[in-house]
Amino acid sequence: MASAHTVTIEPSGIETPVPHGENLMQSARAEGLWWPNQCDMQCRCAGCFVLILEGAERTSQMGRAEREALLNQRGRNALDQPVRLACQLGVYGDLTVRKTGVRRA
Repeated sequence: MASAHTVTIEPSGIETPVPHGENLMQSARAEGLWWPNQCDMQCRCAGCFVLILEGAERTSQMGRAEREALLNQRGRNALDQPVRLACQLGVYGDLTVRKTGVRRA
């Protein structure tokens, strides 16, 4: 088991390490990335949402608060796609996600 996994963020192509089981957004911030959001990782705004392009099976299960935030903020169709909130997403393997606006701080 790797101590850290690589998450590639498209369309920027930024790669960031995320320790096994850790939260994507928190780890990205610790690596000096700016991540668009409005609620400072409180699982309320859904502004940190990502579309998982590869590796959805290597993520944590979606919890009730995350599901409710996605439904309330992005609508029922959000759950028809592999969309997750980066503030809630635990990483258990290499991933590729789509999130515009992520940049090096």
